[in-house]
Amino acid sequence: MSKRMTAALTALLIGLAGASSAMAEELTAGDWKFHAQVYGWFPSISGSTTFPPSDGGGSANIDLSNYMDALQFAFMGGLDVRKGKLGVLTDFIYLNFDANESATRELTLSSPGGRIEIPVDVTANVRAGLRGWSWTLAGTYSAVEKPGYEMQVLGGLRYLKVDTTLSWNLNGNIGSLPPVVINGAVTSKPDWWDAIVGVRGRAQLGQGRWFVPYYADVGTGQSDLTWQAVGGLGYAFSWGEVVGAYRRMDYRFDSSSPLRDLSFSGPALSLGFRW
Repeated sequence: MSKRMTAALTALLIGLAGASSAMAEELTAGDWKFHAQVYGWFPSISGSTTFPPSDGGGSANIDLSNYMDALQFAFMGGLDVRKGKLGVLTDFIYLNFDANESATRELTLSSPGGRIEIPVDVTANVRAGLRGWSWTLAGTYSAVEKPGYEMQVLGGLRYLKVDTTLSWNLNGNIGSLPPVVINGAVTSKPDWWDAIVGVRGRAQLGQGRWFVPYYADVGTGQSDLTWQAVGGLGYAFSWGEVVGAYRRMDYRFDSSSPLRDLSFSGPALSLGFRW
């Protein structure tokens, strides 16, 4: 390689390095901004699951929406860190549902020999529980920044862990039923990682403190499809904001998964702090 070509290549590399450095400085120009959020979410749950056999006993299939109407405990929080146009957000949700149902026929049971046909005069006392948590981590880029409107695009990961339990006791004319299905308890503990992309932002209403926040993402990976959407109405203060919103998180799983589908949806109330 000639000295002239070497000098030209060196100059090109120095120029690219300088341009990259200038671009990075432009993207991260400005002060650090932090936004912490705690909120209450009051979702209903829908979905269906097939519990695998346990210890050689029976398996069970239920529609979760018929049972999971009793929220026992929930914790939700999020943190958003931004500098210039770039940022990182994280969100954590823990949910605990527990419900009891008496004299129901919504339960489908199977023994090692196949599906059990439950007589019409047999009912079940059922206790169903679901404990799970979801964690989202994503990077953000400010695509639009105007005095009354802002929008960020995002990409990252979401993790879902769900522990589902079911116990039952059959009552009535149970003489013809196999002993392994008259009483039973089964547990399923699957988890999933998914890649997500999405948008979020807020639009100010007029010149006042009211605004409309929004968030939407979609993804796939170990689940067939997951998506989430949030929309609401907020009021801004000098220290942060209060937001009332409606939130839905939805999952679809493949046929080999113990859960076939799962969704949480309901109103939410959040308190945010900015500094």
